[in-house]
Amino acid sequence: MICDPNSSVRQRPGFLQRICSHFATDCRTPKFVLALISCCLAIFTFDDEARAAEPIVSVKREVYLPNLVEGKAPWVYAFPGKGGYLEEIHTKWSHEDQVKGYGDSPQNPHQRISLDNGRTWSPLKAQPSWMTYKEKVTILDWKFCGMYDPASDRLVALSIHHVRDMRQGPPRMIYNHALVRTSTDGGQTFGNTQTLKYEEGDDLDPKNELNPKYLENNTGYPGQSILRLRNGNLLIPVINAKIPDDVPDETSPRARWPSKGTIGSVCYSGRWDKAQQEYVWQAGKPVWLPRSIAFNGLLEPDVAELSDGRILIVWRITKTKDGVAHKWFSVSNDGGMTFGQPQIFGYSDGTKFFSTSTFHRLFRSRKTGLLYWIGNIAAEAPTNAGHPRYPLVIGEVDEATLGLRKETVTTIDTRHPGEGQNLQLSNFWTIENTATLDLEIYLTRLNEVPDETFTANAYKYTLGFAD
Repeated sequence: MICDPNSSVRQRPGFLQRICSHFATDCRTPKFVLALISCCLAIFTFDDEARAAEPIVSVKREVYLPNLVEGKAPWVYAFPGKGGYLEEIHTKWSHEDQVKGYGDSPQNPHQRISLDNGRTWSPLKAQPSWMTYKEKVTILDWKFCGMYDPASDRLVALSIHHVRDMRQGPPRMIYNHALVRTSTDGGQTFGNTQTLKYEEGDDLDPKNELNPKYLENNTGYPGQSILRLRNGNLLIPVINAKIPDDVPDETSPRARWPSKGTIGSVCYSGRWDKAQQEYVWQAGKPVWLPRSIAFNGLLEPDVAELSDGRILIVWRITKTKDGVAHKWFSVSNDGGMTFGQPQIFGYSDGTKFFSTSTFHRLFRSRKTGLLYWIGNIAAEAPTNAGHPRYPLVIGEVDEATLGLRKETVTTIDTRHPGEGQNLQLSNFWTIENTATLDLEIYLTRLNEVPDETFTANAYKYTLGFAD
């Protein structure tokens, strides 16, 4: 009998994982007997690890899309809809495309749709390219997320319109805008593009995408979620928004993004207007951190509605050279229109954890009713702002203290022997299975092959919550 410690185990750093590792041997050998004795001793040794709480989820990891071409990694974006509707978009990422596109460049998008919660799927259908290449300009129209809103009976999609402009020479200028589109035909087509705006400025015109009155106004990099509040409003967080003109802000000489005065974060609140047949959006007030703490300002926000109706927002930041790597958070008492001064996101007992400038998500389970945070927690203070990007963990948010309950932090996945030092367990997409109420995570494990960043599989993690 062989016990694989990396397959379908309830993972937690410490003695439980060590037990699985001990049993990863042939039970017919004397080594197995010694391992069994070691495990029993571990169980009855009353150290801190043995007293640790049980994992809060079971974890099943499976290869969802295998890597078929060396250096070209498959990527999966998953979006829920009404009833058993699911949408997936499959793309490819490579170093060659990263360089060609001056940055993140998902290529060759294909869509498939399920109407029975993923049991059967439509054939993959090629989509128009998300990338547009012009002379010294690259434009990326990238669908970040989608959801079904019963108020409009439509699928609602959130995209980033991302312009990388080299016309003035390096370093490049970057212009971000948040776009909302809706679908009335079950996701086959999305139209009625709305540019989310907090100031005067032109809307996106597909025939004139480099219009300065559009590019230079209402800048905003959206998060990867649309939150439907209990009052029916939709809430969308963005960063790269303008802060008041009288707030000091100096850019780095080696970077032109975010440009001066665009280090803020705002939320948009939207409500369906039946008469106008569109969403009416209201922008909140910006909140920010100085570049002395957050080199690029507040980044990649996610939001959740607390049990008492307040809004929790959590950001990543890129720490400065001498700074400390943490996530930051704030709370709104008015539906996301204003937030307090950002604070370090830590544990519920007041201690802090380290987390590099990596993707993260907030998730409230319909099965448990509890709020969770998913992201990377480093074992020690990182010197690199962006690494390590493992382990990937989930922990329960204490809604009274607004910190993670340390005893609930459970490892979803981590780096294993033989994998690259720069393994990336980040940039994932999540979806709650409407039938099982499991949480499904789709993640491409970049650098799982040492020195081969994009020779990587796309994985599906199924997280099961106890009844």
